[in-house]
Amino acid sequence: MNKVDIKLINAFLERDRQNIKADLESYKDLYCAATSYNSSNIKHGHQRRINPNILKEFAQKVLEKETELENAKSFDDIYTIKSCKIYKIGRLAIYDTAIRIAYLKGLEPTEVYLQQGASWGAHKLCIHGKSVNRDKFDDLGLKDFKIHEIECFLCIYHKCFDCLYIDSCPYIVTPTLFPTKKGICKR
Repeated sequence: MNKVDIKLINAFLERDRQNIKADLESYKDLYCAATSYNSSNIKHGHQRRINPNILKEFAQKVLEKETELENAKSFDDIYTIKSCKIYKIGRLAIYDTAIRIAYLKGLEPTEVYLQQGASWGAHKLCIHGKSVNRDKFDDLGLKDFKIHEIECFLCIYHKCFDCLYIDSCPYIVTPTLFPTKKGICKR
């Protein structure tokens, strides 16, 4: 297994790490985390295609588990929101919501969960599964990354992993990953 190109790692560390942290810090409560609308009332780009009413319905189901989530001691305790799944809410929306809730509580996943772009990136690095032990990424140069950062890195840069001309790779400039649409969270 080859190491990830240092230029990609540096691009992530210089630009994306702070943006991801700021994004996670912008969800002020459980409802906003579940509706995907941050404190500026901007919808996260991953959930851009989900109707706001569907997100509200999902948030209501998540709020029914509020006591359980408040008492959560691990990311896995929070990831039980999978049981809140409704029509049009897929694995990525559930994972993103769980990450936002975990961040509110100061919790981190114990494994790298591979959703959408992160799964494609891991596949290009010959790593397979729905969730993978973080140790598999240490030899790739990602040892100092937090687990949720590994998932973000794989998602953002998956198109670059097989690029022959990394210096001119059009994806080295971070694609718009963060919120862009005003919405419904008025809390």
